[in-house]
Amino acid sequence: RHGSIHVTVEEKPLGDFENYIFKAKGDNDEDYVLRLTHSSHRSKKEVEAELDFLRYVAEHGAKVAGPLNSTSQNLVEEIGAEDSTFFFASLFTYAKGEQVKGEGSPYWGDDYFEAWGKAIGQLHRLTMSYPKTDYRDTWEEDESGIVNELEDDQVKKIAAVLMDEIKALPVERETFGLMHGDIHPGNFHYDGKELTIFDFDDAAYNYFIHDLAMVLYYSILFTPWTAEEKTDFARKQLQVLRKGYEHERLPL
Repeated sequence: RHGSIHVTVEEKPLGDFENYIFKAKGDNDEDYVLRLTHSSHRSKKEVEAELDFLRYVAEHGAKVAGPLNSTSQNLVEEIGAEDSTFFFASLFTYAKGEQVKGEGSPYWGDDYFEAWGKAIGQLHRLTMSYPKTDYRDTWEEDESGIVNELEDDQVKKIAAVLMDEIKALPVERETFGLMHGDIHPGNFHYDGKELTIFDFDDAAYNYFIHDLAMVLYYSILFTPWTAEEKTDFARKQLQVLRKGYEHERLPL
């Protein structure tokens, strides 16, 4: 239950990769999303920090599926499990629009890419004034865990060199901050004009350029294109992304 609104949750989850995600219908006929996060994945403090950041950007005009308070006025409610672990329940508005599924979508093109860039620029502009939190990871903490699990020693050495190069970059308010970190088409809907972003579970402190790099990465990841075709597409897409991004922020 959210405030004076009662929601009925669908039995089949929309997703269960890192969190259990359920669609819900309110007695006001609006759609919502219920998320259950297990304590083995995130601590309550980490979830609260994520949702505080999400609420902040939502209240300052970002196009996001914002979090909602419970009847106890909490963004997170703790549910005990039989094995003494916990689930942390959160309720969100449902993002308007639909998922854009690659180049086969009628939306795929420059208007969509520009809107994508604009949405990212908007978040980066807002995060620059968001207070520092100790309960979200840095890119280094996230990537170190991945690198340490690599089995190929040569690949691990290359990754370590790259991380050292990144760590040597300046950390400045205009280029580094708390950000979404995973703005691919599975984490937003598009209505033909603008994006509504959701799933801030991976929000971490990183260089802003990472969010733009992820757009290029996911746009060409599953294509059958040659390396040359991928490079050509990425260059053109980046130009359009920058146009949208710079509408919200200073030039890259």
